[in-house]
Amino acid sequence: MYFLLSHLAVIDVAYASSNLPNMLENLVKHKKAISFVSCTLQMYFFLIFADTECLILMVMSYDRFVAICHPLQYTTIMNWRVCTVLTIACWACGFSLSLVHLILFLRLPFCGPRSVNHFFCEILAVLNVACGDTWINK
Repeated sequence: MYFLLSHLAVIDVAYASSNLPNMLENLVKHKKAISFVSCTLQMYFFLIFADTECLILMVMSYDRFVAICHPLQYTTIMNWRVCTVLTIACWACGFSLSLVHLILFLRLPFCGPRSVNHFFCEILAVLNVACGDTWINK
């Protein structure tokens, strides 16, 4: 349980760190737009941590299910190896899912200037700039 909580804490710190530096830079320099490359990188890291956080929470719920429903077998079912394998699978799936989202995002055609008028790159704001069909991205 504490092993999974430590990963969730790392994800939460990284989650905030992926958006905060760029947003603070834009606030200090009084810029209201973000470049396309910066937005893409920020979106990729945001999606990695968001996807991984959801998957870690899913593993934590399974851990609690085993602890409540099978208390006598908990240590044999959720041993150190199982927790490690599940956590590595969560991180790998988080990277893979965010890469799929990023590839689908990069295939979109964009009209006009490639800047988003926000302090940080919000996915829906970027999809509003796209000219093509964004159904699969939503």
